[in-house]
Amino acid sequence: MTKNILILACLFSISLTAQYSIKGTINPSNNYTWILLYKLENGKKEFVNNATVENGKFQLQLSEKEPNGIYRAYYQLENNLYVEFIYNNEEVTFKFDPNNPTETIEFSSSEENIIFQDYHTIISSNQKNLDSIQVEFFTSDNDQTDKILSEKYQKTLTELQNNQDQFKKKSEGLLANHFIKASAQYNASTPFKNPQDYLNEVKNHFFDAIDFQDTVLSNSSFINDRLTDYVFYLNQANDQESKNTLQKKAIDDAVNKVGANPIILKNFEESLLQNYVELENTEMVNFVLNNYYTNLPDKYQDAALQYQITAAMKTAIGKKATDFSWEENGQTKNLYSLIGHDYYIVVFFSSGCPHCQDEIPEFHNFIKEIENIKVISIGLEDEKEPWEKMTESYNEFTNILDLDKWNSQKGKDYGVTAIPSYFVLDANKKIIAKPHDFEELKAMFETK
Repeated sequence: MTKNILILACLFSISLTAQYSIKGTINPSNNYTWILLYKLENGKKEFVNNATVENGKFQLQLSEKEPNGIYRAYYQLENNLYVEFIYNNEEVTFKFDPNNPTETIEFSSSEENIIFQDYHTIISSNQKNLDSIQVEFFTSDNDQTDKILSEKYQKTLTELQNNQDQFKKKSEGLLANHFIKASAQYNASTPFKNPQDYLNEVKNHFFDAIDFQDTVLSNSSFINDRLTDYVFYLNQANDQESKNTLQKKAIDDAVNKVGANPIILKNFEESLLQNYVELENTEMVNFVLNNYYTNLPDKYQDAALQYQITAAMKTAIGKKATDFSWEENGQTKNLYSLIGHDYYIVVFFSSGCPHCQDEIPEFHNFIKEIENIKVISIGLEDEKEPWEKMTESYNEFTNILDLDKWNSQKGKDYGVTAIPSYFVLDANKKIIAKPHDFEELKAMFETK
């Protein structure tokens, strides 16, 4: 009898723990097989759960004990592909195109996400209309036209502000409210005639709506996105020197706005470093490293990231590629010893990467028909057999197996963080291009 009571008590306890489903549809499915769910916490992602994807559909279960906040569902971790959503103890159902997840995600359940998505759609439309009137006002040289545009501006601004207030009230008590309040964009009460005056006003008020102490915002990517937007989109110039000068000041201003919050500063400065590495802007990489990042408390500095940055700058276009060696038929060979070709292509891939499974066979079929190109393919793998199966017909390539995968020294030396990665070298092993994907590489050689 006691045993039966204990079983019933256990079942009753389990029933009290609510389960919420996260349902998604990937369309087109692109043969994705796994979803990995992470919770964003203090700028870091914490693993929560995973699920299989079948015919583009997946479902994850979360208990009511799972903390509320911003979650990311990664459908390809290696290339940092994910969709982001708000979770607040409710069912979440959505669909998206994996080729453009941010713009195509569409929620069919979840009050939080539907309200925020509706807010984004309506306010974006209002803001676009207001901006177009402001642009017309810049170019107008007629007083009567200016008057008409000013009246139109006032009407559109009022509509935008009313919508902002309505969504703010509608979302009270929801996590979405934090993002709606912080998304309120500053707009002057009257349009500007001088574009520079307009830009200066936008810069001066860019962070007005953001509470840097709001942990809901700082646990998401919201604040970091706003900080990087401020640097990269509001501070541009026609020449690189002027652009660097503007962005250095913008970084100074942004850091001062954040204040003494090492978590936000760490995320912001790492984003800056990654952007400037991608742009191969050595001056700005050094500026952020020397003036800010290395001044953070030691526990907030990422030594591995600094290593990757150093490696990435070594592979800037115009630099000589880092040499590496491998064993081939009992002999040690190295990149620098290869001769007799006009071009060398070093490609990093993995047999388990869906993008690689699509791209590398296409790359092989295309490049094998072109003379005077030598391909050195490096498989970043966990196991030998899948790599052997994938490369068995790639006889024209020098195929190198590296079972250290993401700990590969070759990959680290080349700053590889996503695959496939291509490096095109000239006859002297100088890096002349780093195509983003096979299509970009293909365009290089189709005309040669």
